[in-house]
Amino acid sequence: MLGFILAICCIVVHFHLFYSYTLPVNKNIYAYPATVIVDDVISAKKPQYIKATLLKLNGDEIPKFKAPKAMLSLNVEQLVEQGDTFDAAITLRTFRAIKNKDVFDNNLHAFKQRILFKGKVLNKQLDINKPLSQSLIHNYRTFLKETYDKTELKWLYYALLSGDKSLMTSEQKHAMQTLGLSHLLAISGLHIGLVFGCFYFLSKYLLYFTQVTVSQSVNLTIIYSFVGWLCALVYVYLSDFLVSATRAFIMLTSFLLLYYIAKQPLRWRSILYALVAVLIINPFNVLNPGLYFSFIAVGIIFLVIKHLPKSNYRWLSAIIALCVIQLGLFIGLLPITLIYFNGVSIAGLLINLVAIPLLSFIIMPLLLLITLVSTLVDITSLILLFDTAVSDMFDYVNAIPMHLRWFETAKPNMLYVAIAYMSILLFWYSPFKRLVVIPLCVALVDYWFTPKPLWQLHVFDVGHGLMTLLEKDSNALVYDFGPSYFNRFSRTYSVLIPYIKAHNLKVSDAIISHQDNDHAGGAIHFINAGFKNSFKRFHPNGHTQPCVSAQYNFNGLEITSFGSTLYNNENDNSCVLLITSKQFSALLTGDISKAREQKLIKSHSLQADIILSPHHGSDTSSSPEFIAHVKPHTVIHSTAYKGQWQFPNENVVARYKAINAKQYITANDGQITVSIYKDSFSVTTAREHESYWFIED
Repeated sequence: MLGFILAICCIVVHFHLFYSYTLPVNKNIYAYPATVIVDDVISAKKPQYIKATLLKLNGDEIPKFKAPKAMLSLNVEQLVEQGDTFDAAITLRTFRAIKNKDVFDNNLHAFKQRILFKGKVLNKQLDINKPLSQSLIHNYRTFLKETYDKTELKWLYYALLSGDKSLMTSEQKHAMQTLGLSHLLAISGLHIGLVFGCFYFLSKYLLYFTQVTVSQSVNLTIIYSFVGWLCALVYVYLSDFLVSATRAFIMLTSFLLLYYIAKQPLRWRSILYALVAVLIINPFNVLNPGLYFSFIAVGIIFLVIKHLPKSNYRWLSAIIALCVIQLGLFIGLLPITLIYFNGVSIAGLLINLVAIPLLSFIIMPLLLLITLVSTLVDITSLILLFDTAVSDMFDYVNAIPMHLRWFETAKPNMLYVAIAYMSILLFWYSPFKRLVVIPLCVALVDYWFTPKPLWQLHVFDVGHGLMTLLEKDSNALVYDFGPSYFNRFSRTYSVLIPYIKAHNLKVSDAIISHQDNDHAGGAIHFINAGFKNSFKRFHPNGHTQPCVSAQYNFNGLEITSFGSTLYNNENDNSCVLLITSKQFSALLTGDISKAREQKLIKSHSLQADIILSPHHGSDTSSSPEFIAHVKPHTVIHSTAYKGQWQFPNENVVARYKAINAKQYITANDGQITVSIYKDSFSVTTAREHESYWFIED
């Protein structure tokens, strides 16, 4: 109980010290005068998007330990770079991103990085102060880039030696993930252990070959360990104290301290102390998936080591040990791997049997040696020879067909993940193995008796825009694709495709209501992702052409589209979609105005239980006659939070309220999901069920 109370106190203190900075009250001016330092350049092209630390705000200096970070957009003549400092007038508001289910959570990600605000630099020209001298980390990374510049796999060597993946393309990241080798790129326990081991033995052999006389009272093992520990600390520093690297270093430190104090390896106590240290330093590390991967992995290794089969041959024992440990890691990490990656690398189970020893005993030691020697002499020819051998091996592995190396699944239920780990622990520790049946039965009962929707309509939170997905029997129909910004940032890439993958859906059809950016901006990215054929039914003349009027059966649902080319504006030519089942119906309306509404209700019956308000809830739409005709029970407004048009309009809200319709707004509620059952339907929202207390509005 005392530990629980102390943990709560630690969280509260940490939150108020580092995460609770509030903007100064400034009612007289629109923007704050500020001094900022650029931490990272997210987008180097104009207009730039940067992550910055606020050093001074509204004339007040902020203590470094409490200085908040902000995401800022700026469009100035000069391009800013990492490390630059400048004074500017900036608009700021509390960081608040879109909120959708089962996809990357920007709000949580920003909180973990202490990004508390976002805003815009208003200056068109800046007086930028360049750093007088670059940091050691910057110089080290520049040296790595220059040393391995001519190599084919410089992105791999750079990531292994610095922890920075900025040189990697999305294709290279995907290849490493599907091969099950992504863990090799994150500086973690394996890398820290390798650096410690390399310099431990290096110092040991240097002392042996130099034949330095040392007093017998000196414990040389402590000296070797200290050298290895110190070099590991330098490695973590040069990685800019990455969370994974810092966590692994704390674990190494705990193990060494316990070992030399207690004179025995006390594995479980070292894990416990390391976990406590990590959480005391930052209790919000519990939000980091890497915490679970690393500590579960170490726990699995400690468990498996105690039960390794023996052999009369040392080399055979080593191979058996590697195979058993790898199998144990694969099984033990499988549940959380499915949660965070929506799949698992089958090939990785075998590839790692070769990759881990190769990295541990050849690649990583040689990289450290090459890097050290390169500081003294030019060994480019040897580096290229080394690169040729490694790249040939990588090309050979990368030639494995995709269907043989990656198995994609839907995201599992958290309850089933908890039950999986409970079953593993019961089977491993309990003398009564049959107790495993209990959690398995709980999972089966939950699966059988939890009501499952017949179909679902998802309205994603995409800011000002519209993106919806109709889901039935693992098939999907997409209606609109949300906005794209500067042709670089697309909600299709960040929301729609990840959601489709998370639920392992098959997209059969796609519809674009009209060509405005907030509806069609992400369509080209959807096509580039391999979904071009999904447009053929409703856009046979190409996705940039208006949809055709059609009616077809979508897995038991009747889909009716109403196309138009009669109007001289895109909004009124929007493709309207009516979805009808035996139970309920939904109407998707694009950006139609009152003129198109009147024409539709005169020629068609459009009664629907659920409706997407036309034109995001603009007063140019949702006429009283249209509302009286449709008679919706539930209305969904897809809008931006505090957007410039202030949708939904208060008059529109009042008109729907007059017929007692239940209203939801993506700006306030996040993603809105309507689940249709046999005799009823329910509405759930992303912000209602998934927000954390420390990032609530």
